[in-house]
Amino acid sequence: MNFVQPVISVQKADQIFSKKRRFFHRSSGEIVRLELIHFPYYTFELRASTKKGEQKTSVAVDGIKGSFAFLELEEVVLSGEGRPSFGFVLSPKEAEKIAKDKYRGIILESGLQAKAPAELKEIKKSMEIYYPYWICYYKKGDLYNFSVLDAVSGKIQGVKMNPVFLQAFNQQKVKNVES
Repeated sequence: MNFVQPVISVQKADQIFSKKRRFFHRSSGEIVRLELIHFPYYTFELRASTKKGEQKTSVAVDGIKGSFAFLELEEVVLSGEGRPSFGFVLSPKEAEKIAKDKYRGIILESGLQAKAPAELKEIKKSMEIYYPYWICYYKKGDLYNFSVLDAVSGKIQGVKMNPVFLQAFNQQKVKNVES
């Protein structure tokens, strides 16, 4: 298995989450727990033809809900050390279709803006990886909530990723109940 190694330590993650809470001038509640998880992704190498020549790009599709992201594999450290937090729900074929469709939309839009047509020439499945995130669980009164931090870039993940993590947590909960 290929695990992307985290760059952000637990101490740095705690500092980032604490700073985020102060920034919004309201208490998100007390931090109950910080947890490092490894999230499943399919990666793909894409080759597109543009007016300026060939362009190669690496993208990733999460293996649970199918969210699409650009990912420079050369900029991350991979190792066999880690433990998957969630299993793959999407098949490689489903993920490849998502990668093709999303990337075609992006190159079509950029081609229209630049008034230069672009075409997807090739897509190759690169590998399955597990990408690290810090999950911060908060408690405010009787309610619990969570925030997600990219453990490589140190960026807080926005609302676009919340449904992805909620689906993963629900999948894990169902698996634990069935066991």
